[in-house]
Amino acid sequence: MGVTYAQGADPAGLDPVELSERLAAVVREAMPWFASLSDADACRPEYGGKWSAKQVVGHLTDSAVNNLGRIVRMQLEPESNLPGYEQMAWVEVQHYAERDWPEVLGLWFALNEHVIWTIAHVEKRSLTHVGVVAGEPITLGFLIEDYVAHMQHHLRALKRWVGVGQG
Repeated sequence: MGVTYAQGADPAGLDPVELSERLAAVVREAMPWFASLSDADACRPEYGGKWSAKQVVGHLTDSAVNNLGRIVRMQLEPESNLPGYEQMAWVEVQHYAERDWPEVLGLWFALNEHVIWTIAHVEKRSLTHVGVVAGEPITLGFLIEDYVAHMQHHLRALKRWVGVGQG
């Protein structure tokens, strides 16, 4: 799995509906300021060699695709062995930087709305299921918490460098 962003609460104490609401709040709070970015702003990298907003949102879309599969599989197969994914390569081969910003944003939003829906319907007992993701054993509850924290991490960084919410 690589870098983790969540602290890892006891999965037995987590609530799928609360987790889905937490993700929904993050996604829906981001949409107005994302929509305010022009295509030119979304194409501009933070600085040399870094991703643009389009590429970061593309990465978050790829994260949604991969984690949705993990969330489903870990419910159906409690001891799943799931691969990681090459984040840089996924962003590169999908050419997010070349797509129109509204298309990148729409895909990210639609996928996350489905992830939110899916999380809200996870059976509470499934949150303790352990799967192995990229060689690391994790619970489904941790996977979901980390997914939300990962998104928050990238959105905070994006807000800083595109200047959203700064006087």
